Amino acid sequence: MKNKIPPLTTSNTMLATVVTFLMLATIITMGMLTPLIAKLTTGAELSLESSYFNNRAAIPVTILVLLLSTCMLVGYANRKHIVPIVGGTAALSILFAVISPLENTPMDISVPVLIVALLATFYRIIKIYSISKNDITLVKIKKLSAHVIHVGILLILLGIVLSSNMKVENSAVLGTTETGSFDGQHYQLKINSMNSYYSGEAFRSYPASSYTTEIDFDIYKNGNYFKTGQINYITDFKWGQTYTTTYINRGLTEELFIAPRAIDESGGKVDIYMRTVPFINCLWGGIYLMVIGITALLLADRTNDGKATSSSVSRKTGPEGTYDRLLEQEIEKRRLKRAEGKR
Repeated sequence: MKNKIPPLTTSNTMLATVVTFLMLATIITMGMLTPLIAKLTTGAELSLESSYFNNRAAIPVTILVLLLSTCMLVGYANRKHIVPIVGGTAALSILFAVISPLENTPMDISVPVLIVALLATFYRIIKIYSISKNDITLVKIKKLSAHVIHVGILLILLGIVLSSNMKVENSAVLGTTETGSFDGQHYQLKINSMNSYYSGEAFRSYPASSYTTEIDFDIYKNGNYFKTGQINYITDFKWGQTYTTTYINRGLTEELFIAPRAIDESGGKVDIYMRTVPFINCLWGGIYLMVIGITALLLADRTNDGKATSSSVSRKTGPEGTYDRLLEQEIEKRRLKRAEGKR
């Protein structure tokens, strides 16, 4: 007797998703408990970097995204087309890993899978909306809200992959009125001024509790003026430490981060750190979509519960009223029969 391949159904796909998710949760839990176990058993201080989790969680997360694409297509697309689509996506991801068109292995593997999953989710949303599109019911709102959450999760994953692998960071030492560039970045920085002052109450031999140096600068993008900003380098005498304020500009396609690393006030120079993070807004957009989807889902559930309760009350009241009327009629008939028998 030949072994039959299990049919491609929503329940089977969900089962595979749950198993994969449990595998991912186990990997993360083991990584979190390993330093604690090492500390309790050997006394050694162990710290696991993000690369430990990234390398081990990459395959389960990729499988979860492929299963999400499958779930989005099951029931709304011909099943004989689903396996080639999902299998072709996995094959394309492997091909990208080999030829590396994006010149970054994590991006080569994840971008095709995430894009197909996004397209499948949008396809599911369109299909749900197109079914009696003039009739917006609570059930439809709940379904749409759930898929908005899926879109948010996929955008978060896409934002994490793109921003972490495409960010460019560098530093340069610049003097006052000097314009400098940073390797690999299309931004340039011109230091306009460095002003220092004491602030706070007097502390020991110091005239104040802290000493602040304000650094004003102009930002140029591809040689053209872009923004003006300010960062501070602060020495706190009371607490015996130094800290800085940072400049952050969040644009539509990228985020610019600037911070001072060290200053040479006598020489009028400052060591500036600059980081450009592309596609970081995919992450923020995904978070906002998740919040919107969860809020809409909770509101739809709450409204649906209220309607269900009132409906159940009406159903309960209706039969009870009918039963009472029938009971009264039966009692009346028996009473009449007894009255006739006495006559």
